[in-house]
Amino acid sequence: MVPGSRYNTDNLFVRAFPAPTYLTTPAVGIDISDYAIKHIKIGRKHPHFHLESHGRIDLPLGVVERGEIAEPETVSKLLQRIRSEYSYDYVHMALPEERAYLFQMDVPVGTRSEVEQVIEFHLKENVPLGANEAYFDYNVLEQHHNKCRINVSVYPAAIVDQYVAVVEAAGLNLLSIEIEGQATARALLSHTHLEPTLIVDVGRTQASVSMSTNGEVTFTASLETGGDIFTRAIARSLDLSFQEAEKLKRDHGFRDTEESAMVYDAIRPAIVELKEAINKHFMYWQMHATSTGIEEGDVSRVILVGGNANMIGLPEYLEAALEVPVVVGNVWTNIFSFNGYLPDMHHNESLEFATAAGLALRSLLRSST
Repeated sequence: MVPGSRYNTDNLFVRAFPAPTYLTTPAVGIDISDYAIKHIKIGRKHPHFHLESHGRIDLPLGVVERGEIAEPETVSKLLQRIRSEYSYDYVHMALPEERAYLFQMDVPVGTRSEVEQVIEFHLKENVPLGANEAYFDYNVLEQHHNKCRINVSVYPAAIVDQYVAVVEAAGLNLLSIEIEGQATARALLSHTHLEPTLIVDVGRTQASVSMSTNGEVTFTASLETGGDIFTRAIARSLDLSFQEAEKLKRDHGFRDTEESAMVYDAIRPAIVELKEAINKHFMYWQMHATSTGIEEGDVSRVILVGGNANMIGLPEYLEAALEVPVVVGNVWTNIFSFNGYLPDMHHNESLEFATAAGLALRSLLRSST
């Protein structure tokens, strides 16, 4: 496997654009995080889609650390168990955002090979990786006359190879890989909502932010905070077990009321830290949009997903702090209409499966045309 562009025939990213027969194959979305493997398969009974299967396996501590697979054999065995139990075959997979680099650049209009050469030549100017130690992918954002603006995503080759190896060792056929944020955006954003949208995924051990414009993720970052940090703050402050603190977090959330005062005071520093981290990237995008002359560059809304997105009071607090609408995401936006069909998954649970759903949607969008 040779690092470089996705278009080289022996390069991994070729699989992001497989042969037409594969594109119409219903496939599974697999999301591997530091703490769990989540998977979804969406089936099709013409003309509607349905939730065929889904599941989650928690990972032992240290198996995956900050997006790097420390124990590949463990991950492969768990994937093999999923494959056997659910009879999975073809899969789409996400790569961890904390290992991704995204940047935009202007290039002359040309063939794919010519564009690749320009990217490789300028790679070191934008990321701390050389062309021989990275895989990259790109999409055209806009074209004017003889120049086009492209969005480039880059991954360390060693990390990509890890993820490919564990999937293939499990006997699964890998169709494509992409950054988590792009898969999540595919699930959440309808084709009629193309304005700049900040997606915040609040997971257990960390959060991530992704900026999507015209359906394309052009910026992503990881935040050193998450739901477990909120829970531990409550446990320390009130001298409770983690399980007791978790229940209080779920029951009371982040509400400044007399009934929830103790939980609110305990969790407030961590929530404020999350808000400040989001606001930092929010402001960065606004300044970037202004300096680069992006039309309609103001962030139109913030969408929350992840296991802690539905915390009581969190959307309202962030909306007041950021001064833009903040909503909890609908993972099924582009899959189900709910008219005559309800997926067998609670809304709160579905928030953890946004990335997996967006990955599965790759095949659905192509097979429905």
